[in-house]
Amino acid sequence: MTTAPKKSGLQRQMGFYIVFIGIVFLTMAVEIELFFRGQEVLGLLRDQLGGTAAADLVSRILLKVRVMLSTLLLGVGLVMLLFIKRILFPLQQIIERTRAMSAGDFSVALPEESKDELGELSRHINDLNANEQELILLVRNMSGQLRETLTEGAEAARIDEAVGLLDELDETLTEFGRSFYQC
Repeated sequence: MTTAPKKSGLQRQMGFYIVFIGIVFLTMAVEIELFFRGQEVLGLLRDQLGGTAAADLVSRILLKVRVMLSTLLLGVGLVMLLFIKRILFPLQQIIERTRAMSAGDFSVALPEESKDELGELSRHINDLNANEQELILLVRNMSGQLRETLTEGAEAARIDEAVGLLDELDETLTEFGRSFYQC
């Protein structure tokens, strides 16, 4: 048995907005119905057109209003759903891949195809990832060179202390790489 994927906070929030807009449209439809069926409009039309003609006219007007409100509601809902899909799919990819980066997998790159803000965010994260990789490689190379220099020199105690500090630096850099995106 497979379970449905958990909805994100944005999906739930947009769902709430769609329901809220639906309630507003329903309230508008009820209010229009009460207005046209009320004594002010229907009574005036009965005096002008007669009983059944007035009722028929009001019914046709109300049908048109219901169709227009329903179409408008459907259009708004569809636009919101498309907007959700357009935003959430790339956002979920960004979240998944930045989780991999925060776990130390710097080989992951974000898609940069889109020209919108999410594409720009992806480009900046990829640049940040590349800069972080360069920094880590630079420091590791420097620590390797320093280690070689120190192991070739004298005074074993100072060399052991320096090598210990380099090991600590290397460990700190590894931890930095893991926790960088979790800030």
